[in-house]
This record gives sequence, C-alpha cells and structure tokens, in this order.
Amino acid sequence: MNLFSKLQYKVKSRLNTYKNKQRSEKRKETILDYYAKNEPATPELKAAVAYLKNHPLGVFQDSFTDKYNFKDVEVHKDESKNLLWVNHGGHRLYFKRSYNAITVKLLYNGLLAEQDPESPHRYTAVGFDLKQGDVLLDVGSAEGIFSLSNIEMLEKAVLFEREPEWVEALEATFEPWKDKVEIISKFVSDQNDADNICIDTFLSGKSFVPDLVKIDVEGAEDRVLKGMELTITQHHPKIALCTYHKQDDFNKFSKYLSERNYTISSTKGVMFFLSPGEALIPPFFRKGLVRAIFSGDTV
Repeated sequence: MNLFSKLQYKVKSRLNTYKNKQRSEKRKETILDYYAKNEPATPELKAAVAYLKNHPLGVFQDSFTDKYNFKDVEVHKDESKNLLWVNHGGHRLYFKRSYNAITVKLLYNGLLAEQDPESPHRYTAVGFDLKQGDVLLDVGSAEGIFSLSNIEMLEKAVLFEREPEWVEALEATFEPWKDKVEIISKFVSDQNDADNICIDTFLSGKSFVPDLVKIDVEGAEDRVLKGMELTITQHHPKIALCTYHKQDDFNKFSKYLSERNYTISSTKGVMFFLSPGEALIPPFFRKGLVRAIFSGDTV
C-alpha cells in the first residue's frame, strides 16, 4: 500500500467512525425517548435502559464490559504463515490474513466480552457445558474461539465455516489437533449442494454423535434447525442457539425446541443488535441465546 492509499484509507476509516458514532447517538436518543414514555416490560429491559442513560449505545448494556480493554491485547505475527495471532489460554488463535493488528485487538477484546459469565452471548453455563470426551459441532465457527477454549477436553470438534479467510486461520489455529478437528468449508443449511450441507446429512454414517451443537450463523439459524431435525429427534444434543440476529428469534426458537421436548433457558441480560436493513423498533433490545437441553420423552 503506497502513501496515498494509506492516507485515503485513514480518511475513510475516520469518516466511517464519525458516521457510526452519529448513528449510534441518534439511536440512543430514540430508545431513551421511547422508554421515557413507556415503562420497560421486563426487569432486564429496565436495567438495559438505566445503563444506557449514562453510557454509549453498544451491543451489551452492562458494566461487565468494563473489564475488557482492547489496548491490553497483545498481538503476535507468525512469520512462517504471515498471519496474526493472540495467546488464548496458552494456545495460538489466528485471525484473517486481511486483518491488521488494531482489528485483531478490537475483535479479540469483543470475543472475550461475548463469553464473559455475565454476557447475554455466553454459550455455556453451570449445568450447560462441555465435558471430557464430548463431541462439539461448532456451526458458524468464524475464528473458532469457542472450540479452542474447549479443545483439550473434546474427543472431536467439527467446525463449519464458509469464509475462506477464516478457514485459513482455522487451519492454522487447529494444526496441533488435526487428529480430532474437522473443518467443513460449507454453509450449514436445510439443503445439500456444492456450498451447503445439512447436519443430518453430515452425520449420516458417522461413528460419532454430537453432545453439543453451537449455532451462530448470522440469521440463518432456522435453516440450520430444519436441516438437523433427525439429529434433534434421535440424538438429542444440547443446543446453544443465537437469537439476537432477529427480534422474534428467541420466542420462535424457544417454541420450536420446546415442541421437541427440550427444556429452554437463556442467558443474563439483553443485547442491542440490528441486522442490515432492519428497522429500529421497540423493544429495541433482544435476548442473545437459547440454551436447550432434551428433557426426555413425552409421557
């Protein structure tokens, strides 16, 4: 990148930062104006609104985020792979080739906050976790931090990730565990073709069944569930399913899994998230996750 390109990039980045800040401040004003006239319907909404009054609008409306500062993140470079990495629990977590050090710092800091015990986005909890010898299906793995956090105890981990740059990073991260990690470069869906695969199809004929399926696929969670109907009804894995991409997903997926004899729980708090093109409408905040455990056959 020449000097002109660097300057152009910096100007564009600063302009985007300014625009995002203005948009966020306007959204905050809209939310607070609404709740000044309407009582929050739940204690979690009430807590989120109270926090928002004195803080910028962010994905998480809670003080647990204060524990994390991107400036504390140390980024290293693997010269042999020309990839950046961070030390995550004693293991190397690699990132996309196109990311610079600042991007890695910000992303990793956000990933740590996501899995804080107080976070609405945390996948596991006491009584809903992975155990020694378990099999994990990590659907929408991205950088693979969830699998890496549990890799030592797992019998097997299957990571589904379609983004080529993430696949390259995943191959670097899990190189020490090639014997028990499988990376599938396809979208997980309710159909099978060159770019898509169903969980039911993938597991057909396999010698293992999943103990936990983690699903975070940017709003396509319903298609993943449709494509794992047999897995749900025959093998009953625990399911950690993200519900923050669409406003009604928590209620919709809770109902879907309850009808299949799963007991539903969730995480603490609420999140603020808007998918591309989604309108800003009440209640503005949403539950981040469904945790589902099979509760046995109907009597």
